[in-house]
Amino acid sequence: MKRWIGLLALCASLVGIAWPGTAVARSNLGAAHEAIQELDVAAAAQLLEGARGQDATYLRALLAIYRADCDGAAALLTSPVMREREDGSHLYDLARRCAGATAGGVIVEDREHGIWIRLQDERDRVLVPLIVGSGARARDAIEAHLGVDLPRPMRIDLVRDLFSLAAVSGLPLQAAETTGTVAVARWGRITMISPRAMTRGYPWQDTLAHEITHLLLSRASRDRAPLWLQEGIAKREETRWRDPRPFDGRPDPSEVAWNALRRGTAVGIDRLGASIAMLPTPQAASIAFAEVSSFMGYWVEQNGPAALTLLLADMKVAKDAEQAMRSVSGYGLEEWKLRWQNHLAATLGEREPDAGLSFEEVEALAPGAHEGRPTLSPRELSRLLRLGELLGNAGQHGAALAILDPELPQAPMVAPLRWEGAKAAWLSGRGDAPEVLGTLRDIDAVHGGWLALRARWVDERPEPTDPESKGSVPPPTAEQLWEHALAVDPLSVDVACEGYPLRLPGPSQAPPLPEDPDRRALCEHVRQLRPRGSE
Repeated sequence: MKRWIGLLALCASLVGIAWPGTAVARSNLGAAHEAIQELDVAAAAQLLEGARGQDATYLRALLAIYRADCDGAAALLTSPVMREREDGSHLYDLARRCAGATAGGVIVEDREHGIWIRLQDERDRVLVPLIVGSGARARDAIEAHLGVDLPRPMRIDLVRDLFSLAAVSGLPLQAAETTGTVAVARWGRITMISPRAMTRGYPWQDTLAHEITHLLLSRASRDRAPLWLQEGIAKREETRWRDPRPFDGRPDPSEVAWNALRRGTAVGIDRLGASIAMLPTPQAASIAFAEVSSFMGYWVEQNGPAALTLLLADMKVAKDAEQAMRSVSGYGLEEWKLRWQNHLAATLGEREPDAGLSFEEVEALAPGAHEGRPTLSPRELSRLLRLGELLGNAGQHGAALAILDPELPQAPMVAPLRWEGAKAAWLSGRGDAPEVLGTLRDIDAVHGGWLALRARWVDERPEPTDPESKGSVPPPTAEQLWEHALAVDPLSVDVACEGYPLRLPGPSQAPPLPEDPDRRALCEHVRQLRPRGSE
């Protein structure tokens, strides 16, 4: 009987008649694919139960990738018939490279917070409490902003280098190297490079929030949100999940976008290609991020946050993003681009671009910080910092101070120089170390060690109120400065140990450990590492 039913179904398909069983199967496969795109892996698994055929095998392999089971995906796609398919061959290559990069990885799951982390380097286990705490707070806040929930657990792969980032995510290695990419949200999970991989860390907390936003946008739009919307909202949400911090919004993305438009170096929000990470230069990537951030910030300001939620929902069913945007706002992308550019011209048009500075110099400088630009060349500054670091590691704090002190006026806004000088002054017994370190008004960029040392002394010398904030943002407390330092460079001994160096002067003065158990464990771990600069 089953044989006759199978023959009838085959005949029906040959003459174009829809056979009920095959139609239901195809419907289930389509629904399973949509569930995967919406990151609902549980629903997708249920829909694929009992499904047969190449398409079902491919979707099971795709689902395994979304579940971070690269070995399982590779096993499903290993047959010649699956690897002959273009999509099967591509997915098999990704699964094989991902399986190799994550072999032996350590999995840590925090069920209470709904976060799953796979560590390529077991030493990064000490960072898990920080990542879980920040990831859960950012996810919950951004969910509320966008009106969408992310299924639990949220999966994170923490890898040790760019090679592994490329292998696990599928991003071309050359693109990651060119643009300095440190994290990617693809295949339903986040792949992020450990702060351990960077000499001075990187803003990993905001990077994590950025990638969480990508996952939520993919779920909200069934992965149909165009790149300019994805990146624009992800940049917008990077900092909205937490309290404001010093240097947020610097440089101003609208100013960067306007200057690029004036100079003819604009990338174009609808000309981003497959990914901002695949743009040809870091400068192009920075301009592109500024453009989409400014554009989407303007669009949300004009239409309201509720319109963004509606736009994402419309993208699930609309023919394309253009139709969805017209449906929600009354204008298409080209009209909104023109309105945005007119807005930039009206608000920034009288400001001349900094034609005398390179892009890198403009990007690095805080607004109004031009007077504090170093008179030392980059090579001289690098040499000075390296010498101070070597002498400090050797315990020669007086000698370090003698070298650094005369040069501080030559680079008054450089946070690493102030930090090295203040640390040398403190450890050599001089009483003006807090004055040497300065306040947030005296530096032009974030530095983990500087923030940690400032937190140690902020009660003695409080931060002045920032006149630009007009009183809306109070000066940071010691705890907020610690948090900021950990968000930048958690594996610096000065940061992990709350402002204390590896050792204090004198034969028996061991620096104290933090009271918080997680920070204590981090401090103890970092003290076992080779001191930075001793290589």
